Amino acid sequence: MDEYLSEMERLEMAKKWWIANYKSIILGALIAVVVVGGWRYWQHRVESRSQAAAALFKQLADAMQKHDEAAAGKVGDEILQKYPDTPYAQHAAFALAQTEATTGKNDEAAQRLQWIMQHGKDAGLQLLARLRLARLKLAGGDAQAALDTLSGVEPGGFAPLYAEVRGDAYVKLGKSDEARGAYQTALDGWSDQLGDKSILQMKLNSLPAKASKP
Repeated sequence: MDEYLSEMERLEMAKKWWIANYKSIILGALIAVVVVGGWRYWQHRVESRSQAAAALFKQLADAMQKHDEAAAGKVGDEILQKYPDTPYAQHAAFALAQTEATTGKNDEAAQRLQWIMQHGKDAGLQLLARLRLARLKLAGGDAQAALDTLSGVEPGGFAPLYAEVRGDAYVKLGKSDEARGAYQTALDGWSDQLGDKSILQMKLNSLPAKASKP
């Protein structure tokens, strides 16, 4: 009898516990379902968007190989508009900027590079976009704009290339001493990964001799 009562008491306690806690248990289970489901949906969405962007980027590459500027521009813009959060967007912007710069559309190319600088997810590619934008400004005859573009950022591994462009800009502005300092900074930081430095050395050697102080 005592065992029966003991069992009944345990059942009663279990019922009371369930009544007191079932709402939180059910809520926790629902939250778990939502979290797991949401995570799987997010993974699927990211993967699907990446695959779609990759397919479009292949179309962009094919169009560029065929020198079909109109098709390349259309596909590239679609990548930037629909999939700006994917890595393919930055590469598409670089590709379009290169095509536009080589066809004399410097303003359009500059906008592509500025988009990378503002919206890109990769810090290295943002620095590269800034460097190319400065070169574009310099090629367009605006040496001061080139200097302004390179200012206010830490260039990291691009430091020698940034310094070289600064030197080129100073030459355009007739500031030989500043150009000499920039070229020397570039040479001091140059590495084999950046390629041949002989042209940079020639730029430095071609500068007028530094004026001696009286």
